[in-house]
Amino acid sequence: MMPQNRAHQVLDTVIVLATVLLGGVVGYVAAPKPPAPQERQITIRARQYAYEPEVLRVNKGDTLRLRFISEDVVHGFFLEGYDLDVKIFPLEPEFEVSRPSKPGSGERVQEVAITVEREGKFRYRCSHTCGYMHPFMQGEMIVAPNRLFPTSIGMGLGVLFGGLIVAARKRKPA
Repeated sequence: MMPQNRAHQVLDTVIVLATVLLGGVVGYVAAPKPPAPQERQITIRARQYAYEPEVLRVNKGDTLRLRFISEDVVHGFFLEGYDLDVKIFPLEPEFEVSRPSKPGSGERVQEVAITVEREGKFRYRCSHTCGYMHPFMQGEMIVAPNRLFPTSIGMGLGVLFGGLIVAARKRKPA
């Protein structure tokens, strides 16, 4: 391989990497900014074999007061990435007042407060066997802002533009 061809390959690689990096930075900066953190009260109803709501959409920095209600049997609520594992007992009809408690204390936990610190998608699932379809009892918490998507789009466009620049450089005049 001649030194001139090697220099062209290195330059082409640098052009593509530079456009990908530039596209990623532009995508990251263009991502929507999250609103100011707030306190949210969310009631999560557990029943065989689903949670309601199935999807929680929150913002980074929010404080969530999660209130749990089991409509049938004992369930669990395990939130991956946040080390939260709560046992949800069915409430007796005369006991409708929630009692805050520390997770893992063995008491009847019906309400828990957490502060959302990381953005992304986190699954929650039942951590107490509640029947045959127990493994399918799950949901997800989506924490905004989603900076990964616009950054990925920017990097993809960077690959496209970098490829076009390299292709234009290799094209020989007729």
